[in-house]
Amino acid sequence: MNEHSPMAATGHKGRLRGRMWEQALAAGIRTVEVRGSDYIGKDANGIYSLVIEPALKKGNAAWIPGHLDMPHTFTFNGDMAQALVTLASDERVWGRPWHVPSPPAVTIRELARRYAVAAGRPPIKLIQMPRFVMRTAGLIVPIAREMAEMDYQWYAPFHMDATETADTFRLTATDLDTAVRNEVG
Repeated sequence: MNEHSPMAATGHKGRLRGRMWEQALAAGIRTVEVRGSDYIGKDANGIYSLVIEPALKKGNAAWIPGHLDMPHTFTFNGDMAQALVTLASDERVWGRPWHVPSPPAVTIRELARRYAVAAGRPPIKLIQMPRFVMRTAGLIVPIAREMAEMDYQWYAPFHMDATETADTFRLTATDLDTAVRNEVG
């Protein structure tokens, strides 16, 4: 998806976000949306901190709520901060979305391998959690329900293209291994 891909969400959160965006524009509010993918980096709350890191520290297997070999874009939170600062001072940003330049998509399996290398630990076993587990848990556990709603991002290729943002504002993505080391360090 790129900055011009249509908002075509089918879930509650995506539809709500789309309505809020349309309402802001219709009301004449000066607004911009700066989009990143799943975050990695120091203090990021994501697949590493929630699932991979605990397993890596204990040498256990990690139960992954997604397809292990599906490419997925991850955004370094430092790049998100840089994009927000850069775009905040430019009049061209108003009234449209921009994507944060991010490293090329990798699989969760590859991301976990890179975290293990950065941590100086042996690779951990990854187990793909059956898709129905989060959906079933979501009947009782609110965060599981939220994850199940967005799980389509983890079962099909999820590529975020930020070429227009990169070209317009001369922004570049931090190298994936640098972002991984930032989070592990």
